[in-house]
Amino acid sequence: MAKVICVGHSALDRVFTVDAWPQASAKVRANSLVEVGGGMAANAAVAVARLGGEAHFWGPVGDDSVADSMSAHLRAAGVDVRGLRRFAGLYSSTSAILIDARGERLIVSYRGTALEAPADWLQLDQVGSAGALLADVRWPQGSIAALRAARRAGIPTVIDADTAETATLQSLAGEAEYAVFSEPGLACFSGAGDIEGGLRRALALGARLAAVTQGERGVCWIEAGQPKGLRQLPAFAVPVVDTLAAGDVFHGAFALELARGKVPADALRFAAAAAAIKCSRPGGRSGSPSRDEVERFLREA
Repeated sequence: MAKVICVGHSALDRVFTVDAWPQASAKVRANSLVEVGGGMAANAAVAVARLGGEAHFWGPVGDDSVADSMSAHLRAAGVDVRGLRRFAGLYSSTSAILIDARGERLIVSYRGTALEAPADWLQLDQVGSAGALLADVRWPQGSIAALRAARRAGIPTVIDADTAETATLQSLAGEAEYAVFSEPGLACFSGAGDIEGGLRRALALGARLAAVTQGERGVCWIEAGQPKGLRQLPAFAVPVVDTLAAGDVFHGAFALELARGKVPADALRFAAAAAAIKCSRPGGRSGSPSRDEVERFLREA
């Protein structure tokens, strides 16, 4: 079983479904409420476990009831949480998420203070036992330490490069072998709308592959030293119900396939299929597919 360590952010999400959200002050009636675990790296870890991998989550949380719930959700999903570290006096992340009738989302987040915790407690000597390491941008000090240790150990490293400060994105992209951006994340990283230019900048900083996920427009990527230049994988056509956690599922699936020895193009296609299936289902990480579901989807695509 391929092992993936996911380093970074864990959160607790309270997800409300609504018909639509208003443009001005108003009271909005919710159609449903579900409490689920969230956070980029934590969601990716759940995706890895659902896809048949050995998932480990490493990250800081507060010493509070939110952390109790997050830990329980992760354990129930089959994720190893021995690397989930509680810090007294700090607060865990929590969010209120609104999902409208089109499947789009509005997120109100309180990041808490746990992500300010140091990274000196990480068991970096254990990194080499993994087949891949995935880090997010929400806990930069831990992600940088883990990415450096993983590259020294010679295992694939992936950064989930969503929106963050430009300096943070540039430092993390330079540490990861595979820099996979969201579109807004790439804009924050490069400061421009030039996709190919932004991806090439990530290669110049040290990435082996730089990619950007573009929702219904698919995925674009560039590999260092490859003559093909900018490559594109069209999106799989699915009825979109809920996009929440789709990017996290993509990153978790991609990291897992690298850990299983797949070439990047095949890993990206598998990840795109997993994210498409997730988008066709309600819920955040609860919509993460199994390996059988993804493989069947790909056979029928």
